[in-house]
Amino acid sequence: MKDNGKWPAPGKRILERKRRLGPLRAAIASTFWEYTERTKVSGMWLLRRQRTHGLSRFIWSSVLLQLLLLSIYLTLLLWLKFYSYPILNTISNDLSITDVAFPGVTICSPKVVNTERVERYVKTLNIPPEYALADVAAGFEFLNAFTDQSFEPPTHESYKVTDAVLRLNNVSVWEAAMAVSPGCSDYVKRCFWGHTEFQCNQSHEYLSFIPTTAYLGPCCSFNYNPRNSSYVPFSSNIFGMDGGLTFIGAEGSERNLNTGLIVLVHHPMDYVTESASSVTITARSESFLEVSPTVQSSSTEVLELSERKRDCLISDDLRLRNYRQAACMLSCQTEAIVAKCGCHPYLLPIVGNQFKECNLNDTFCYSANYDNFKSVRCDQCLPNCYDVTYSTLSYKTDLNQHQFSFSIDSPLSSQELLNRDSFVLRVYLAKQVVPVIRKVTVMSWIGLLSDLGGIFNLCLGLSMISVVEFFYYCIYRFYVNYQLQKGQLPRKAWQ
Repeated sequence: MKDNGKWPAPGKRILERKRRLGPLRAAIASTFWEYTERTKVSGMWLLRRQRTHGLSRFIWSSVLLQLLLLSIYLTLLLWLKFYSYPILNTISNDLSITDVAFPGVTICSPKVVNTERVERYVKTLNIPPEYALADVAAGFEFLNAFTDQSFEPPTHESYKVTDAVLRLNNVSVWEAAMAVSPGCSDYVKRCFWGHTEFQCNQSHEYLSFIPTTAYLGPCCSFNYNPRNSSYVPFSSNIFGMDGGLTFIGAEGSERNLNTGLIVLVHHPMDYVTESASSVTITARSESFLEVSPTVQSSSTEVLELSERKRDCLISDDLRLRNYRQAACMLSCQTEAIVAKCGCHPYLLPIVGNQFKECNLNDTFCYSANYDNFKSVRCDQCLPNCYDVTYSTLSYKTDLNQHQFSFSIDSPLSSQELLNRDSFVLRVYLAKQVVPVIRKVTVMSWIGLLSDLGGIFNLCLGLSMISVVEFFYYCIYRFYVNYQLQKGQLPRKAWQ
């Protein structure tokens, strides 16, 4: 090619472009006709050179193109179904109650600070002469800030005196709260499992009521022990009204003040929050609390999916001994409280010793941000892949107007029922079997490939070998034909 410092004329540039594109177009055409002659794909034989011409070829080509677009559209729908909605819930009744933990039962008083208990408790403290006994007692009112959403701080500053006295006596806010609030000895008088009586406050691994805390403050719990990290809840082998837990109790309220008690049914491994099923019981009533557990589980195929796709977690995902969503949410909430107020409320379970306990002076910060703490978002706390939830159905009778559900000769019949603030509560499992909601995959990878094969076979009559054949012609045969076309070109140069 002669280089005279100028670009070739426009006509020569067009000829050069055609010279370069000629082998490419010829290779595409040659490969296409070769593919139509040899492929076994349904319909392609009608595009052979000797088979169709003109309008008939155009019509048949349009039909094949539309079927190809239809197969692509159906493939996208199938992929979206597989990727976006991979899980289906199935329900069965094949699990016995012995395979499910009996729920935790927690009893709380809506009134955290009991005036009678406060008066008795302050007399046991070492109070310096400069502090008035009445000021120390008045400061305990600030404990309500941790449980009352509508708490308005009193105008007095007796909380400073109470804080100072508690520090002097080396008493934590948790210990003080448990001392001035109604406890297990106030709520629970006689306890029965089935027809067998047991000591309510005995030192027993399972059959015992122990002091605990919940979102309502100090409470009393059965089959729930948050301070024992190795605690394993027990299961029940009986169901119905005559089985389960029955106890005779009293409201434990201040004298001449009828407030009622709140009974919460929850998972025995979870801290009691507002999400727990609850029922209010009052004096001179016999309440029946029917519990229906529901199990959520996941198949092996679901567990093989990513955490976000299956929307649940197991302990191995986080390398924990026992992952619980409730514990994760609680830890997240605690971190938010510590970040804002710099302390850990007494009613939340203790997480190590890295956080100091909130004193009465910190109630102002906690009360001002109460709603924000309760609405903290913790997106990393996914549900458990295996979990048990408890729903309740409750009803009660008035002991003043109706006979007891037991005979006068029953061990339940006692003088305690004659007291004006006594009540009877029965907590039992409703059925012998438990419904299981099991997560299963809508389709596996094998199922996806099978459905894809069905789509393409329906629209185009394709199989896996047809797909391999198609790419063979598109890549290898096209390359061979292109090289042949290039070799047939005469050598030309710009003159």
